[in-house]
Amino acid sequence: MALAILGILTTIAVPAVTGLNEKWRLEEAAWRLASDLRLARQVAISTGRYTQLSFRWEAGDYRLDLNVERSTVKLPAGVTYVYNNFPETGGTQKVSFSPIGAPTRGGTVGLKNKKGSRLYVILAPATGRVRVSPTPPD
Repeated sequence: MALAILGILTTIAVPAVTGLNEKWRLEEAAWRLASDLRLARQVAISTGRYTQLSFRWEAGDYRLDLNVERSTVKLPAGVTYVYNNFPETGGTQKVSFSPIGAPTRGGTVGLKNKKGSRLYVILAPATGRVRVSPTPPD
């Protein structure tokens, strides 16, 4: 009897935990991207030099160029780009921050997990404010 109950609980718990993993990966990706956008803005202000993020859809990553350091950040497994309205330059969508911290343009990056849940990382024009939202901006 105890084994039967344990089997039933396992059948219920495994899908729930798997669903949480997908949600956590999506949240991790969105908050990491928001954090990197804030970092790029702050480095531009503190160094007095332009910084930039380049989004690479095919590779499922983005490149962070802080002038003093360059890195590539891979999206977590199961998370993909679903939307990006930053301007394309040389075949890659990019956003740059000026030495005063202003972005070249505001925009939104949408991320999606395997279950279809979405989160949007929104960069405000002029101010450079970054936020994460479950809904796209109007």
